[in-house]
Amino acid sequence: MLEKIALILIGLVVLAYITMLTIGMIMAFPFGLLGLLLLALVGFLFVKVLLDRLSNQEDNYYAKNVDK
Repeated sequence: MLEKIALILIGLVVLAYITMLTIGMIMAFPFGLLGLLLLALVGFLFVKVLLDRLSNQEDNYYAKNVDK
């Protein structure tokens, strides 16, 4: 239970940080577009890696059945 609360709080802090980062890049308009592009690309790669990991059955098998 405490672990879930900690993860939720960390998620909220990360969301607030990304929001403030985005607002700052919008305020620095012409030069901030490069930062926004970079932030969007990193976000896209993060989602792609996360979806690949969650949908890979081979990784799930080894995580559950191979001795460590």
